[in-house]
Amino acid sequence: MKIGRRDLLWNYGASFMRVASALIILPLILKMLSPEDYGLWSIMLSIKAITELLDFGFSPTFSRAVTYVYSGAKSFKATGFDPVKEGGEIDYSLLGALIKAVKRFYGSVALVLIIFLGSVGIFYLEHILEGYGGDLIMARVSWYLYGALLCYQFYTYYYDSMLVGRGMIKRARQIVVLSQSLHIIVASILLILGYGIVSMVVGQIVSVTVNRILAYNAFYDSSTKKRLSSVIPYSWKDTLKNLWNTAYKSGLTGLSWIVSNRMLAAFAGLYIPLSVIGDYGLSKQVAEITYTLSVVWFVTFYPKITQHKITNNIFQLKRMYYKAIIVASAVFVLSLAGTLILGDVLLNFIGSQTQFIENWLLIILLISALLDGFTYISTSILLAGNEVPHYKAQLVTAIVTVIILFLFLHFTSYGLIAIVLVPLASNLFYNHWRWAFVVINSFKEQEDVSV
Repeated sequence: MKIGRRDLLWNYGASFMRVASALIILPLILKMLSPEDYGLWSIMLSIKAITELLDFGFSPTFSRAVTYVYSGAKSFKATGFDPVKEGGEIDYSLLGALIKAVKRFYGSVALVLIIFLGSVGIFYLEHILEGYGGDLIMARVSWYLYGALLCYQFYTYYYDSMLVGRGMIKRARQIVVLSQSLHIIVASILLILGYGIVSMVVGQIVSVTVNRILAYNAFYDSSTKKRLSSVIPYSWKDTLKNLWNTAYKSGLTGLSWIVSNRMLAAFAGLYIPLSVIGDYGLSKQVAEITYTLSVVWFVTFYPKITQHKITNNIFQLKRMYYKAIIVASAVFVLSLAGTLILGDVLLNFIGSQTQFIENWLLIILLISALLDGFTYISTSILLAGNEVPHYKAQLVTAIVTVIILFLFLHFTSYGLIAIVLVPLASNLFYNHWRWAFVVINSFKEQEDVSV
């Protein structure tokens, strides 16, 4: 599996394009959308995070499983893995079973998503639109179209994971760059023409559709189709059973992170005015950009890191872990400096109706993003070995975060401060230091064994 600088550069480009709506198109959004509309759009993005809960850890688990197959694995285990030698042949019967298992999973859960958005989603929409001063018809149309998009996006969620797991980083990220570019172009044109919030939704529809078509065709090249059609897949039920043991734990971990991080705008929308949520949403997007770019290097080389893990190459594993930490720190410094120096200047220059939250809260929000990145890197190293020891602790942290945040929002006037500080404090208590300690300690233990 070869992953090099070109893959890294394309991954940085794709990561930038994923958040390009918050950078390239953001000035236009802030100028053309009212604070209420921007607040509604922030909530819709949070709803997307909620739908990701239904993935329940299968996307990263599936991606790792694809890496195992292309590294020469002949079977899957519920926990751990059988070490393999580099250069092993691909077992297409195992790959076929893996693909069938994942198709069954995503197809079934997509139906659940349709039911959820068609019931709870509608009641939630009507609640937050009480007192809404914009175009109610346009707001509802945008919401329903976005819900339909989320269902399709979830049903095809695993396409990108197939490419990444196979090590086709450059191709996968080229597709992202193209599809996100289309999103920016389409959404910008519609915004200028005055279509408001629906512009963002239509741009997303075009982007996702193109992305899925290209990703499918890239993975199923003529050779792969021929080899898969010439073998009899193993039992997809047994494969799904083995994947589930790790996936549900990864899912609980992802659920914990989303609940205590990305769902906050939707949760706070029940207590805080949409205009304030808009300010928080803008600041949170900057934090999300910081988080995303801080882990790009690690994510790019993660298939290789997984390969080092299953081949017991501890030296390379350790080297890449510490390099990922250094890169994440450097990205944080640049993001913090750029935001504090240029942030307000750019917002004022474009005449934005939405502003950042107070500087001290914004700094804490960016620090939280960096620490989230550190924790993600550490826990992903553990996941590379098909083990999820951190899921219980992160689930407990999420529950505690929601309870404390609810108390602050319901009984005090420190709503915005609580949204920023409570998640950080909860994770600092355990997760932000514990899993880095476990990873570093495992390196030492494995080095002692090798000696």
